[in-house]
Amino acid sequence: MQAHLRSAGKKVPAILAPDVVWAQCDHCTSCVRFTPPGTRTFLPNNSDSFREVGCASQTCQRAIPGDHHCAGDRDPCSYIDTFIGGGNTSGFLATDTFSFGTTPVPGVVFGCSGDIMVDGLAGASGFAGFSRGGLSLVSQLNMSRFTYFIAPLNDAAGKSFVSWSSGDADNLDIIALQAMMGGRRSSTPLLAATEKQDPDLYYVKLTGVQLDGQLLTAIPAGTFDVRSDGSGGAILSTTLPVTYLEEAAYRVLRRELVSRVQSEGVNATGDVNQLCFLAHELAKAKVPVLSLVFDGADRAMEFRVENYFFDVGDGLTCLTILPSTGGTVLGSLLQAGRTMTYDIHGGQLTFQTAAASAVAPERVALVVMVTLLAWVLAPQSLV
Repeated sequence: MQAHLRSAGKKVPAILAPDVVWAQCDHCTSCVRFTPPGTRTFLPNNSDSFREVGCASQTCQRAIPGDHHCAGDRDPCSYIDTFIGGGNTSGFLATDTFSFGTTPVPGVVFGCSGDIMVDGLAGASGFAGFSRGGLSLVSQLNMSRFTYFIAPLNDAAGKSFVSWSSGDADNLDIIALQAMMGGRRSSTPLLAATEKQDPDLYYVKLTGVQLDGQLLTAIPAGTFDVRSDGSGGAILSTTLPVTYLEEAAYRVLRRELVSRVQSEGVNATGDVNQLCFLAHELAKAKVPVLSLVFDGADRAMEFRVENYFFDVGDGLTCLTILPSTGGTVLGSLLQAGRTMTYDIHGGQLTFQTAAASAVAPERVALVVMVTLLAWVLAPQSLV
C-alpha cells in the first residue's frame, strides 16, 4: 500500500473491468507465482467435468479478440489478465462445474492460471469478476442483483462476503440480507455507459464532497461530469484499494483537510499529490468526517476515518485519495464497512452502513466468503 500510494501519478489508471474468473491452476512445473506457499490449487486432472476452451471456439474469439498466441485451432485459448497497479496472471481458458454454497453450476468459463505475478493476494486461490463483461460471474450466472460487504481492515472479527440472486424470487434473499445488516440505506442510479465509455464498468453520478456535513462549494461545477471523449464521471472498483478523485475536487479537499487538521496542531507532509501526517499525531487529532453526495440519494455516503486514512508504515498515516485527470474511481478502502447492492435490472446502487458483527451470511442463499480485493473461488477439485 505504501509504495502504491507514493508512486501513483495524477492520471487515473486505465480501468480494466474485472471480467475473467480465474483460479491458480496446477498445470506446469515452471510457473512463476507470487502467491504465498500453501495457496490452494485447482487440479484439472481430478475433475471429470473439466474441459479446455480451444482457440477456434466462439468463446475464445469473444473473450480474447485478435491474436491468441496459438499455433493451431486445437490449442487451448490463452490469456493474460493485467492488474491495475502492476502484475498479471496468465494461463488458458477452460470450463468446469463450480459450486456456490450447495448449488453446482456446470460449464462456467474460467481462467486456469499458471503464472501469477500479482502481489498482495493474501493466499486467495483466484479471482471472481463481477463486472458486466461476458465472462464475469454476473453475466455467466445471469445475476439480477448482487451485494458485497468488505470488512474494514481494523475489524479482526469482521467477515467479508458476496451474495447474489438470478431471479425475482431470489431477490428476497438480498432484501433479507439488507434487513439483517441494519443501518441506513440510500440509493443512486447505476448509469448506462456512454458511447465512449467502457460498457463493462459500473458508473454513478457523484455530485459533491462534504466535510463535517458541509458541502465543499469551492469545487467547480461540472467537475464530476462525463466529458464528450468519455472521460470523467465516477466508477466503482473493488480491484483498486485507493480512490482517485478529479484533480479540481482533490485540490479543494486536500486544502480543507490540511487546514482543519493543522488547526489541531498536526502538520502535514507529502507533496501536492499526496497528503500524509505523522501517525501518532493524527491519532490524537479530530479528523473531519468525509462524505460523498450522489445524484438521487436522500443522504450522503459518510465514511469513517479509517476509510480514507491508512497507516502506510514509517510512522506515517496517508490519505487514500489521490488526484486524477481522467475521472473518479471509488476504491475498495472507501467502500469498506458497508453493504453495496447492485440492482442490475433495476439500475440502482444501494449503499448501507453496517457493522460486520451484524452479518450472518450463512443464512443467505448463494453466499461466498471473500477476501479484500480478491474473491476466493470454489471450483470442483480445488485442494
